[in-house]
Amino acid sequence: MKHAADAIVRPEQAAYLELLNQSSVRALATLAGAGAVDGRDPLLGKMEARAAARGYPISDPEVACLLAILARIARPRLVVELGTNIGYGAIVMARAAGRRARVVTIESSAELVREAQGYIAEAGLSERIDVVHGLAIPELEKIEQPIDMVYIDCVKEEYERYLQLALPKLSGRGVIVADNVLWRGTVALGSPPAADRTRAAALGAFNRALVSRPDLCALVLPLGDGVGLAVHI
Repeated sequence: MKHAADAIVRPEQAAYLELLNQSSVRALATLAGAGAVDGRDPLLGKMEARAAARGYPISDPEVACLLAILARIARPRLVVELGTNIGYGAIVMARAAGRRARVVTIESSAELVREAQGYIAEAGLSERIDVVHGLAIPELEKIEQPIDMVYIDCVKEEYERYLQLALPKLSGRGVIVADNVLWRGTVALGSPPAADRTRAAALGAFNRALVSRPDLCALVLPLGDGVGLAVHI
């Protein structure tokens, strides 16, 4: 979840992109095959309102649109999401990936697990999305099948470890997506605010690790709160 529309890019460009991307975000309803109300997916709209009311850090709608595009292109058989929250990203990816896809999403909060399972059931996706209650690192270590798409949106200080664990499990056509990698723009600052220093340093290390690996083609996009994206070469 981005903390301000212009946290990453300049205000004029942020306002332009926010307006432009509204049409792309509305396409999520069509892409998912869901019924649209005023051009929006009603379930996702309800989840966005719930997250806003409770301060839940779900994916930004434009990041969700990117996830849907990637899932539609990659047609993954197994998607692993680190950080379920209320199930917003998992629903988007499962819908876009198609009926043969399975999504395993990991969440440490029992309360959020229950809430996510409710929304997933409402989406009619309980048979295709497994919500795992546990910590991301040990649960990721347990996965043995090749992973076709990994979405990282969990403990920021652990991103580099997630990458280390996910890469050996990634299939040859696998895709890695990581959210919040610019962290309010503080990752690019020489001296981030004290409250963000540890997190910014950890995300900066992750970004360097992602783009420097010779076996990956990777980049960081100024989308939402910053998105890291990589595929095998």
